[in-house]
Amino acid sequence: MKCILCKICEANAAILTEKRFAWLEAQSNSVAIMEREGDPLPVYQAYDLLKTDPAESFKQFLALAESGSIWSMATVGQLFESGTGTARDSAQAEEWLLRAYRAGSDYGLIWLGLLYQEKSQHEKAQDVFRTGVERGFEPAMFYLARCYWNSAHWPQRRDETLTLLKRGSSAGDLWAKRFLANAMMRGYFGLRLIPAGIGLLLNFAEDLAKLVEDERAAAPSEKEIRPGFFYRLAAKIVAVGRPSTTGFVVGPPSAT
Repeated sequence: MKCILCKICEANAAILTEKRFAWLEAQSNSVAIMEREGDPLPVYQAYDLLKTDPAESFKQFLALAESGSIWSMATVGQLFESGTGTARDSAQAEEWLLRAYRAGSDYGLIWLGLLYQEKSQHEKAQDVFRTGVERGFEPAMFYLARCYWNSAHWPQRRDETLTLLKRGSSAGDLWAKRFLANAMMRGYFGLRLIPAGIGLLLNFAEDLAKLVEDERAAAPSEKEIRPGFFYRLAAKIVAVGRPSTTGFVVGPPSAT
């Protein structure tokens, strides 16, 4: 769904993606999941190998997942999905992501739902994202709304989709805000909301301009520190193999 500011959005896509991933990271239970690791050091070691030796990294993550590491379960699922360090295997990806999801991983939840979407199993995807919404996991609101948007039952889900996008936008989800503004402006939620959609799109443009301004004003040392583990590992996956079709991957929280 293209917007009137698409050229601006594309030019600053990296900044927008980084900020949105940082927001998602802050909302997730990544730290809590890592605290459940008996010994987190092997997870960090496997992560550090991802760029230089993805096959060995995958092997180590798989061994950790098989021994009960929830973090590694989600990572193995994503590596199977993207074909990084191993042959791409959708069935294995689903199995490991399902394990991580059932163990309470927020990233496992998102990746599993996105995998179901990719496989056109929309009802399964909706069920997964709905559990996130029900427990207050704010990023799941955008993904569930997008699920409804792409489903055959979109007209029946119109009001719920609008509510989810509004909730996500209010919570700070930049993707939800952009999607909502564009949809409202195009009249998908009724003609009466078109003016509000235009106003929201302009507000999003101001947010994006502020992000770009802040990024340019940041000192080089700050720029090195600010991107979290979430964005760094995404860059590693893209560098070493086929980019994930679900859009992102994750590494362990920085050790303190």
